[in-house]
Amino acid sequence: MSNRSRGRPSKARFYHVRWNKVGLNQERAAEVLGVDVDTIERWDQEGNELAERHLLLWDQKHVGVEGWEGFIFTRGKLKYKSHRWTPRSLLLWRDQAEQIERLETEIKRLKTLSGMAETLTAKFKHRRR
Repeated sequence: MSNRSRGRPSKARFYHVRWNKVGLNQERAAEVLGVDVDTIERWDQEGNELAERHLLLWDQKHVGVEGWEGFIFTRGKLKYKSHRWTPRSLLLWRDQAEQIERLETEIKRLKTLSGMAETLTAKFKHRRR
């Protein structure tokens, strides 16, 4: 049985985009679109093509993962407030972090007695040559 034959009005495409594709409840959709919940309820029944498109565009840019609130993708860059990162800059930072970690490990090793002994032995061998 269809929704109409059971006495309930069918939902508009806006509802299916909002709930099934983008995954927003009425309160969050109202916040994203800058309207009140009553307007969202009306659009769920009557539809609103422009609002559908806005939600789909918002969803493409929005990073919908916990801990990434406020981050969006725009023009091929990750953006948070006034900060922007390219894939290249993120990979460079990752490489630098790995290099720092290797240096810190080496420093810790050198601070041990065996590490100091190895370093001194290597220096004496180098001076003898």
